[in-house]
Amino acid sequence: MNNRKMHRVLSLLLVFFFTASVLVAAEETPWYTGKKIVSFENIGLQNVPESKVADLQYKYIGKVFTDELFNELQGELYAQDNFLYFLADAQRTGEGDNDLKIVMTFYELPYVNSAVITGNDGIKTKAIEEALTVRQGSFLQDQNLENSKEAVKEIYFAKGFPDVKISSEYTVDEATNKATVTYSIEEGPQKKIGEILFEGNEKLNSDLLKKQIESKATSYFNAGYYTQKTIDSDKEKLVTFYRNNGYIDAKVTDVRTEDISSEDDKFTRLRVVYSIVEGPQWLFGGITVEGNEVFTAEQFQSLVTLKTGSILDYSKVQSEISTVADLYWNNGYIFNTLSTKEIRDEQTNTISYILTVVENQQAVIEDIRLEGLTKTKPYVFMRELTFKVGDIFSKEKLIKSAQNIYNTLIVTDVQFDILNGTQEGTVIPVYKITEGNQMDIQFGATFGGNVDGFPVSGFLQWSDKNLGGTGRDLSISTNLSPDTQSISLSFSDGWVGDRRWSNGLTFSFERSFKDSVLQTSTEGDYYTGHETDSSTTPYPLGYSSYESYEAANKALPSSEYLMDYYYFRLAVGYNTGYKFMFDAGSLTVSSGLSIGLNKAVYDKDLYDPYESLIYKYGEQWQFSNRLTLGLSWDGRDLIENTTKGYLLSQNFTYAGGFLFGLSNYIRSTTSASGYISLFTFTLDDKPAHGVLGVTSSVNIMLPQYYNNGEDGGWGWHDPKLGATKYEMLYIDGMNIGRGFNVVYDQSFLFDNQISLSVPLAQNILSAEVFASATGVASYLSDLKGWGSLNWYFAMGAGIKLKIPGFPLGLYLVKNATYSDSSFAWDAGTIFTTSSDTSGLKLVLAITTTLY
Repeated sequence: MNNRKMHRVLSLLLVFFFTASVLVAAEETPWYTGKKIVSFENIGLQNVPESKVADLQYKYIGKVFTDELFNELQGELYAQDNFLYFLADAQRTGEGDNDLKIVMTFYELPYVNSAVITGNDGIKTKAIEEALTVRQGSFLQDQNLENSKEAVKEIYFAKGFPDVKISSEYTVDEATNKATVTYSIEEGPQKKIGEILFEGNEKLNSDLLKKQIESKATSYFNAGYYTQKTIDSDKEKLVTFYRNNGYIDAKVTDVRTEDISSEDDKFTRLRVVYSIVEGPQWLFGGITVEGNEVFTAEQFQSLVTLKTGSILDYSKVQSEISTVADLYWNNGYIFNTLSTKEIRDEQTNTISYILTVVENQQAVIEDIRLEGLTKTKPYVFMRELTFKVGDIFSKEKLIKSAQNIYNTLIVTDVQFDILNGTQEGTVIPVYKITEGNQMDIQFGATFGGNVDGFPVSGFLQWSDKNLGGTGRDLSISTNLSPDTQSISLSFSDGWVGDRRWSNGLTFSFERSFKDSVLQTSTEGDYYTGHETDSSTTPYPLGYSSYESYEAANKALPSSEYLMDYYYFRLAVGYNTGYKFMFDAGSLTVSSGLSIGLNKAVYDKDLYDPYESLIYKYGEQWQFSNRLTLGLSWDGRDLIENTTKGYLLSQNFTYAGGFLFGLSNYIRSTTSASGYISLFTFTLDDKPAHGVLGVTSSVNIMLPQYYNNGEDGGWGWHDPKLGATKYEMLYIDGMNIGRGFNVVYDQSFLFDNQISLSVPLAQNILSAEVFASATGVASYLSDLKGWGSLNWYFAMGAGIKLKIPGFPLGLYLVKNATYSDSSFAWDAGTIFTTSSDTSGLKLVLAITTTLY
């Protein structure tokens, strides 16, 4: 019996002998039961710090002793994997000897003072040490010692050492209970694949088969390690590939190796030969169902997508059979039995499948259980379920409910199971929930701010996404940077009772510094953005006319002609919305109202702004009020980490008008996004997806109807008359038109992007390849078809972080433009050639999520 098993047996025995007193064993109710624990005394500790034990014992001081309480303490102590066993003795203490002192005598496992590794040449010592569980600083257990050797073997196997042998031994100093462990390694020869051949493959060629397996011949790009684990996996992949191409009898009968090493090789070079028996190719003969009374044959046939007479794809057939079975499961018939019979017709080389079903009663939901809750109140998740107690069970609703729970964004994982109920014909769905970190106190540096502002800022933020376990969100945040300082308080709740009626309040204050701002060339003559005669249009200081300003592509003049100002905004906002849930997705109707006061502060004796709105904000505090209306249809499976689905939305912003205020415009945003998982793999022991995403949006600044005292009173006025350049549409160069300089003051923006995103670390880092095309027009009157737009193209690849506060992306980008019927590539500074338009740009993008 090893040490680990021995101390577990001893611990069970010691439960019955809590003290050494024979009298205690004779009492029906030991004297210490029900006594308050006032202290612990620990004896025998050698290499385990007493503070570590005391930290575990501390929470039990002051509690009343029970067997259950002691078992809990015992479990926590043994969970440290430091002790062989321990004894506990109850002693009377305190006034009148009415309190309990527990004296614990510990017998430690040997402490590993040194771990020596010998015989390794092909694998670095550090890599081996990282795989060990019994190493310096740990406590010696025989089972962990065996696990360590197996872990090291796996490292060697992965590097092409299939014959490695590892032994271990240790010595223990009885006086100090410290051990020296020695791992002795016999590596054996390293083996690599020099050549891969196939025998018996007449129907499928070898080049095609090589693409299906993981093993590769050694080359400049592939290490080519020979591993038995990979060979076994390759056999399964080959069989699967054959079966999915109609050869369902195909087998890999043998995999042999031949030594083809040369004198110059520093390793054993192998030829790997897969022996294959292909068998005949079969065609699909159809799927029929027998014994069905609840559903008709036509209902089942409508679910079968494989065409009769097509090459039999075995994986697809299994998927079709599962779809047929789901028709029952989604309607509560989970107690049915379903058997599959394969019928072969050798004359036509077709295989048909007969599904025989024995129908039973529908399953009724007897109870619903939630497990793993640590903070959240059960009703927060129960209201996300698409079924209730007493309903007919549905597999589809079971999965949809799990997605709804995940989409609360306060959990990191949701698993589900089905248990039999206490009554015949009933089931109990069980959701195992892992709650995420819902309360954050963050401070440090972040990236963001205004599109033309300083990109790095300090921040202090407190937020609770699950206030009091109710699913409500409360946050207080402040951001500090050289050019922007802001503070905001927000509160939101996605429900009112059992209805998906969301409400939120936001209070905010912002102070920002704007520099490199244009001044007007003529005192009191300001640019409003709606002038039609360029000969009378005001022009910036530093230019001789508006035509010269346009000819310079509206570039800023030298700094002596520019000004700066401080901008202040105090705002309160309210938003509300209602979400309607359907099987195919959710429909959300939303609205919001923001009321703000704005002020621009600058030296009026020195500066005269070019934009009329900046001048008006400089005169006095001005209101800027906005009403937003939104409508969206969300058909995605998950809000975060979307793998499939789509999102359609339409939003309107109504600024000013009958709401009054200085900002006066109407903005329309129409967008559509689609997602599909191209492939799936395992990352950090969880499924991860390579997701192709396509997004298209149309943004339009529309005229507003309001009273403009300077231009004819009430009427429809151009949006440039009632919006600053920051309120107009613009290309930010980070998310829209990635890699370009900022393009302000646009009335129309059509943005399109396609991307392939692959996670590298779950919820932390992703790789992305993208291409985008963005068309803009400064005036709606300029819009005379897609060819009349100024187009900005970008394509590239990079990585992006998904950490809150650091939404950074780093991309290598190639840009191009199309304007006035002329296409041109933009030059970059990386990987340049002799061409003037060569090279890529390195873009640090502050990314935003489409979720």
